[in-house]
Amino acid sequence: MTGGLKVYYVPWRPFVMQNTFPTIYGLLPIIRTILIRERIAVVHGHQAFSTFCHEALMHARTMGYKVVFTDHSLYGFADVGSIHMNKVLQFTLADVTQAICVSHTSKENTVLRSGLPPEKVFVIPNAVDTSMFTPAVDRPKRLEQIVIVVISRLVYRKGVDLLVEVIPEVCRIHPNVSR
Repeated sequence: MTGGLKVYYVPWRPFVMQNTFPTIYGLLPIIRTILIRERIAVVHGHQAFSTFCHEALMHARTMGYKVVFTDHSLYGFADVGSIHMNKVLQFTLADVTQAICVSHTSKENTVLRSGLPPEKVFVIPNAVDTSMFTPAVDRPKRLEQIVIVVISRLVYRKGVDLLVEVIPEVCRIHPNVSR
């Protein structure tokens, strides 16, 4: 591809949420080949429910590579899926070099779910670069109107349950919220 970007395709069919069935060692030959061929120095994994991520991190650590995991979701502790995923995180991240979260709340959640020491988890805010994007100098003419904009996937782990609770309360307290 242009710019030196290489894409490797794994010959596994996804079965849920675009993730492959966990193989534990099935991806080891492919991951090992890529790490050695491309002279990789650091392996970065992303997304807690990605089986490929967990396998890559596990195999990379076994081979002596430094690994970093990024988490930006707020998974729970009570439902079966979350309980299972938290156990997988504890296993996979037991030997992670460092982790990155996109907020302090996300960091607290990841530390609780994974058992990682807080000093290994860093926060890099997932937000707008305020040096590049600033509020408009000319304010909208209808200052009395409040407009709430949410840019997100409307799923539980992204906080949609909080919106369902908060938005009606905001509308009750502030009648000038645009509906």
